[in-house]
Parts: sequence; structure tokens; C-alpha cells
Amino acid sequence: MKICFLSLNSYPVLEEKDLGSAGGAEVEQVALAKELVSYGYDVSFVTYDYGQKHLDKMEKIRVIKTYRREKVSKMNSYMKFAYIWKGLRKANADLYFYEAGSDGVMPFFSYVNKKKFIYRVPSDAVVLGGTRKVTVRFARKLEIRMADAVVAQSQFQKRILKENFDVESVIIKNGLQLQETDCEKWIPPVVLWVGTISNVKRPELFLALAKALPYVRFEMVGGRTERNPKLFEDVENAAKQLENLVFHGFVPYHEVDKYFKGASIFVNTSSVEGFPNTFIQAWAYCTPVVSLSVDPDKVIQNENLGFCSGTFRQFVSDVATLLENEELKKSIGKNGRKYVEREHDIKKIVKKYIKIFEEILYK
Repeated sequence: MKICFLSLNSYPVLEEKDLGSAGGAEVEQVALAKELVSYGYDVSFVTYDYGQKHLDKMEKIRVIKTYRREKVSKMNSYMKFAYIWKGLRKANADLYFYEAGSDGVMPFFSYVNKKKFIYRVPSDAVVLGGTRKVTVRFARKLEIRMADAVVAQSQFQKRILKENFDVESVIIKNGLQLQETDCEKWIPPVVLWVGTISNVKRPELFLALAKALPYVRFEMVGGRTERNPKLFEDVENAAKQLENLVFHGFVPYHEVDKYFKGASIFVNTSSVEGFPNTFIQAWAYCTPVVSLSVDPDKVIQNENLGFCSGTFRQFVSDVATLLENEELKKSIGKNGRKYVEREHDIKKIVKKYIKIFEEILYK
């Protein structure tokens, strides 16, 4: 079976290179792809052009390039559409997998070429209609309604997909490759923030947290986005004014594990997410999560994996509570590791996807 992932930003994760871009969706798709290869699947990715060979191959995964990432702002939608379409045709897959980054291409390609595709919901914002752009909303509606299978990250997404789109979906949790860990942490303790420097992530609230706890060490990892590069500069400059905060900027995925492993607490300040891979990365290394607003299906609360604070004042208090209570912090950290081993091990998750693949292609 030939599977193609339309995932423009995935090349840096596949190649393990510092090319300045990569997010949770790309990390998860690459992890899934590598497991599929071990099951004998023929896997390809359609990505941006990072200067690689036209048809590259790494770990038995073919990489088909489209257009240069840095030229995105200079290209119109039709040019992008044509490049991506050409890459999808070159893949000539039995089944296509799409999550984000190429609004509207997959439904039209699959219809014209009589191909099947799976759509995986990347964020709650998608099912809630979180954009003012009519064309983007229309494209996402097509992706959801025309997909041969829709994969949701949570019960919440599954319910909204049914209510807003009248579409049934299958819940498959995020899967990551898990490494062994001894749960040892840096001394003195570190409070960590990892994410893209974007408005929805609200990085300025992490800076405010560092100001509120001047005796605590904070570290921040995050790269700029094409939509708001100025925000990155503002956050970087503001971070330099705080003696208790180290701003690392973008760190490639293959190097970011050391931060999750060493941190005593991981915090999230986003206004909306799907099921953040950063949560899973933190729990995998016995690191409790303190989230300001996001708690998908109340997993943090129900599994005792940290705190979902709700207000900034409580956010500060929850971080301080964990830092002051070593026994509580270690107990929650161990809960996190057990939870991830049970629910998010890619070796378990891949079997759920294979079942869907076979149902779509052989029904």
C-alpha cells in the first residue's frame, strides 16, 4: 500500500536539520510514517523545497518537493496549488493523509484523480470555524466533508464535527516515539515554554509569568511564524529584559527533548489548541503540565497530570505550588509518564491507523 503525506513543513523533521520550521503536526506525521515503513508500507511526503534533491529518500521514505518556503509570500494561491498538485500526482499513492498547511488542495485532487484521503483535525479552531477568511472556511469544510475518513484528536472535536458538519469521525490520539527516561531534573528547577511565537500561543503571558515569579528560572523555546514575524522580535526583545528568563528561539525537534527532560514544569498559555504534542512530550519525561486555558477532554484534571488554571492569578499560584512541593511534582510527573505509555505510544497508535487504511481501501 502506498501512503502519501501532504505535509509541507515536514522535511526538517524527516532530515533532522535546523531549517527554522516544524510543529507538532509534522512531528506526529513523521513518527507515524516511520512506523508504517516498519510494517512494509510505501511512504512518501510532499514538502516544501529546501534545496533537497527532487526525489529524496530517507529512512525508506520518499520526499517530493514543491516550492521554496521563503517564496510563499511572493506566490499567489494558484501557483501554490499547481506545485502541490504536481507533487501529489508524482506520489501516485493509494491513499493520502492530510492535516494542515495546504487549504483546499486535497479535496479537489482526490475528486479529479479518484483518490482516497484521510483528514486529521489539527486544532479545535478548525472545527469551531476559527478564521474570518471565507475561502479558508470553505476549504476546511470541503476537507472535512469530502474525506474518506476524518480523524479527531478528542471527544470534543468528535462532538463538534457531528454538530457543525454532520460528519462522523474516529478518535485517534496523538502518537509519539517514546524514549527511556530516569525522570531526573535540572537543579535549580526550570519552568519551560515551547511553541511557535504566534498570537494564539500568547507567549507574552509566559513573560508575565516570569515577571510574577522573579526568583524562578524560566526557559522559552519558539520559532517565528510567517504571519507575524514582528511578534517574534517583540518577544525576543522583551525576554532579554528579564534576568530569570532564557530565550532560545527556534530549536529543531530532534534537539528539543533535552528541554522537556530537564524541566521541572511545562506551561502552556495558548487560547486554543487541539491536543498539544508538547503536553505529551512533557509527560513522556515525567514533567507536570500547568496550562492556563487548554485541557482537552479534561485529561489534565481527570488523570492528575498537572493543573488547568483558568485565570492568570491561579496560573501563577499553580506553578508556585508545584515548585514548592517536590513530592507532589514527582507524583504528577510519574502519572504523566504512565499515561503517555498507555495512550500515546506510536507503536500502539499505528495499528489504529492501519485498521482505517484497510477499511477505506478494501471496503
